[in-house]
Amino acid sequence: MKSARGFISSLSLSLTLTLVGVVLAPVSARADEAPNSTQNPNPTASPTPSPQSYQQQLDAYKVKLEEFKVALEKWNALRKSAEDAFKIEMDKFKVAREEWDEKNRSFIEEIDSEFKKDINKARSDFRAAFAAAKSTEAKVAARNALGAATLAATTARQIALEALGEPPIPPARPRIAPRPLEPMKPLDPSLNKNGKRQIQPPQPGQPGQPGLQQPGPRDKQNKDRKKVKPAPKPENNPSASA
Repeated sequence: MKSARGFISSLSLSLTLTLVGVVLAPVSARADEAPNSTQNPNPTASPTPSPQSYQQQLDAYKVKLEEFKVALEKWNALRKSAEDAFKIEMDKFKVAREEWDEKNRSFIEEIDSEFKKDINKARSDFRAAFAAAKSTEAKVAARNALGAATLAATTARQIALEALGEPPIPPARPRIAPRPLEPMKPLDPSLNKNGKRQIQPPQPGQPGQPGLQQPGPRDKQNKDRKKVKPAPKPENNPSASA
C-alpha cells in the first residue's frame, strides 16, 4: 500500500514538472527572440536632398552677385593703386636713364669707336695673312688670329662699359591677382534655347477656349448642297427653234 502511494506521488510530481517545462518553454523562446526583434534588417536609407528650385537658385545667385560686385570693386582699387605706383616708378626710371646716358654718352661713343678700330684692324690683318698664305696651315692660322683679335676687342669693350657703372634698371610690372569670376545666372526652365518664354498652345475644352463643336443638321444640309452640282442650262440653238 505504501509502495503504491509512493509510486503515485512520484508520478504526479513528474507530471507536474513536465507541465511546468511545457509552459515555460514558449516564454523562454519569446525572451530569446525579443532582442532580435528590435533590430531592423532593412534600415531605411537617408533621404537624399531634394534639388533646389529655380527661385532658390536665383536667390543664391543674387547673394553671390552682390559678393562679386564687392570683390570686383576691391580688385579694381588694388589694380589701379598698383598701376599708379608702377607708373611713378617708371617715370623715375626714365629720368634716371636719361641722366645716366647724358653723363656717359661721350665715354660710350669713345669705347665704341675703339672697338670698331680693333675689329677693322683684325679683319684687315686677316685678309692680308689669308692672301699671303701658301698652305692650309697658314690659312687656318689666319682664321684663328682673326677669332682671337675679335674676342680681345669684344672683351675690352665689355670691360670699359662695366667701368662706367650699371645703368638704371627698369621697374618690374606689378603682379595683380586674377580678376574675380562673375557667378553664372541659373537658367530659367520656362525659357527655350533662343531665350524666349515658352507659350503653351491653346487646347480645346479648357476654360476660356472654344471646344470642339459637333456638326448640326444645318451643317449637314449645307454640305450636301455643296456636293450636288446644278444642271447645265440649255444653250440657245437657232436651228432647234426653227
